[in-house]
Amino acid sequence: MGKKKRIAEPKAKKGNRFSAEQPQSYDDKHLAFSLNRVQCNSGFCYSDLENECKQAFADAIFKRKDITWKDLRSLPRHGLGTEKINTNSIKAPLPRFITEDQETLLAFRYSGKKAMVGYRVRDIFFVLWFDPQFQLYEH
Repeated sequence: MGKKKRIAEPKAKKGNRFSAEQPQSYDDKHLAFSLNRVQCNSGFCYSDLENECKQAFADAIFKRKDITWKDLRSLPRHGLGTEKINTNSIKAPLPRFITEDQETLLAFRYSGKKAMVGYRVRDIFFVLWFDPQFQLYEH
């Protein structure tokens, strides 16, 4: 047997449309929040919140503006951190764009234990529901 030859890694080519670079990790990015996907026909909408809860939501996202996704893992789930929620435990109808392979959602607290529930894409947290009465899922 001869010597094993190493296969050289291909050099990254940069073109106008495609790149061979590794995908970017978003864990080092700061959280961004989006209300574009809030489910307002579910009874858990932002517009259903009382003014004090709306203010608490604004304060909650402001407090998280300098936190990275990686740092969230070390924060308490009932504080500034997050917790995973199984989609099977959600009592509201799941939107069509939540696929079967997405088994978990995330919950952030915005006022005490009052939660906003949604999902993450890259560095953006898309809020789906607000749960001020603790009725969306088993707490």
